[in-house]
Amino acid sequence: LPSPPPSPRSLQPFLVQMAPITARGLKTLKPARVVRTSRKALTTVAAIGDPASLTISACTAGSLFLGRFAFLDLQRDRVAKQGLPVQNGVTHLEAGDKRSVEFEGLFATNDPAGFNLVDLLMWGSVGHAVGFLVLAVGSFKAGTGYDFSVY
Repeated sequence: LPSPPPSPRSLQPFLVQMAPITARGLKTLKPARVVRTSRKALTTVAAIGDPASLTISACTAGSLFLGRFAFLDLQRDRVAKQGLPVQNGVTHLEAGDKRSVEFEGLFATNDPAGFNLVDLLMWGSVGHAVGFLVLAVGSFKAGTGYDFSVY
């Protein structure tokens, strides 16, 4: 059954009061004044041991650990193998473009293996994405009761 329409009294805080519009008053039309009522917002704060926070943190920490200790050498080898950008068989720096030099401050690090800010941001975002994927799959499974063990 459809719910009955709200009574005008319950809509009173949301109604807009406007002056009547006349031909003479079109030029001096003032914006409407909204009647507002004070309301307290209910806010909830997630606890430190919240399962969602722990899932995201664990996935991010795992991703950073794997990126630093497992995939860093592979990543550096791929970048070294690719080399500098080349146009007509000449690198941009050799062709005279002085602005093509990489900014070294971005890649500066005190890490012995060379794990820098770019690596941190990349592996951290991968960890966050994996964490949200885990939460989404868990939420889907809890909401629908779908059994993933079929496959």
